[in-house]
Amino acid sequence: MSGAFMSLVVLEAALTALAVVMFLYRGMLDMKEEDHLILDTAEAHLVRGQDSIRHKASALSRYLKVIAVAWGVLLFAIFGLWIAEGLNMI
Repeated sequence: MSGAFMSLVVLEAALTALAVVMFLYRGMLDMKEEDHLILDTAEAHLVRGQDSIRHKASALSRYLKVIAVAWGVLLFAIFGLWIAEGLNMI
């Protein structure tokens, strides 16, 4: 195996670990998100808290989409490099 192949595999593993951590954090945020409607003005601070949680979760979802695309591109590059090295051995 070449150095480029191994570095791509290590990068893929790091990206996968980052995605898992981000999924766990988003799950934790989703657990804090309430699904009831707050109509009283005395509970306006709860609305601000829920808006903050919703904003964090949506921002995290955008980053997860970027990581998913990068993960797919890296997977395709690793597969292509693996095929190319296999064909060079023949």
